[in-house]
Amino acid sequence: MLALTEFMSRVLCLNCGEQTPRGVLQERIKLLNPTWNAEAQGLAPDGDVFLSEEQVQSFQVPSCVRCGGLLKPDVVFFGDTVNPDKVNFVHRRVKEADSLLVVGSSLQVYSGYRFILTAREKKLPIAILNIGPTRSDNLACLKLNSRCGELLPLIDPH
Repeated sequence: MLALTEFMSRVLCLNCGEQTPRGVLQERIKLLNPTWNAEAQGLAPDGDVFLSEEQVQSFQVPSCVRCGGLLKPDVVFFGDTVNPDKVNFVHRRVKEADSLLVVGSSLQVYSGYRFILTAREKKLPIAILNIGPTRSDNLACLKLNSRCGELLPLIDPH
């Protein structure tokens, strides 16, 4: 099973490629913003929060400790180019799998949809957990229309 937390738990420097654990970055954020109150005005389904202009303007953004460059989560955002090594890694894992679970994606862009096509080619069962319709609902044996953050903690891995 591929642990998505492997990618979600680190940030990368866009300049030098330095990898930093997300927890380490969170501590640096707290040190840079000791009086910053992150009480959100609301939470969006994608995990974004709504902040006041004052909250945004006062926030101090940490930079790379190695080179001072910009940091970003080690995920592919909409419009980003997907690293070919990561694409090949996931294709290999899908080909080794006995099923595929899609969590929190509409699969509207090809970068995610292509893994569904690989799973379908291999005749793997596909399950989808997402709020609203996805591009692959018709290919899934199971579609759960639920919030990921509410349903996933209920799954017992043992």
